[in-house]
Amino acid sequence: MNNLELLLNESEKFAENLIAKKSNKKDNCEEPCGGTAVNMQRAKKGASLYDFLDMLAIIVDYAMSDMNVKFITDEEEIKLIDPEISFNHPYISYRVISRKPNNEYKPIVREEIIEHDEHNEQRLGTIRGIGFDCIVQFNVFASENKVANKVMETFEELMLSYAGYFMEQGVRQVYFKEQITDTDYNNFRDVLSIRNLRYYVEIEKLMVIFNRRISDSLLYGDIIEDKTTKK
Repeated sequence: MNNLELLLNESEKFAENLIAKKSNKKDNCEEPCGGTAVNMQRAKKGASLYDFLDMLAIIVDYAMSDMNVKFITDEEEIKLIDPEISFNHPYISYRVISRKPNNEYKPIVREEIIEHDEHNEQRLGTIRGIGFDCIVQFNVFASENKVANKVMETFEELMLSYAGYFMEQGVRQVYFKEQITDTDYNNFRDVLSIRNLRYYVEIEKLMVIFNRRISDSLLYGDIIEDKTTKK
């Protein structure tokens, strides 16, 4: 388990240090301003949908290595029915069905921050975020029905086991939505056993926006004044 955590930590693409180094934070979920909702649900940091999928790929490759399961994109699926390519282990692919804002149509202020530069000058800024509701479909491909069922069940267990970890890494929520029979994969079913699973994933995209330093504004004003005087 420790090896998996180390592997996941090495693969993180999140700007966690950017927020962790800030001081004098005011959490707008406790002291609302700028339209931020009180007691709103928040991720501990930001993660995109593809950050989540990158994490999941590492987990699947590690935790399902005994079954030699490979995690791929939907663009790579076509090779699975190529008669010249031998199918000797299961695959799990993903397809993004939808991604849309969840009642937030523009970034909302989450926190106010103060940064000190190398000259100990302060500049004010805000951390803003916008949430997205996503539906992601995961497709299991196996050469046998029993293998497909085993891979599907193991994958569902992994999603439950790592739900807390995903939340720590910036995913607000992830849960099983439904199992369907996707007719888009009928051509695969002639030669393979297919399982189609859909999950709801809620993510939060965070961005840091800083105001101009006071000294920068004065310098900018001096430049303008100097140019005006020279005229």
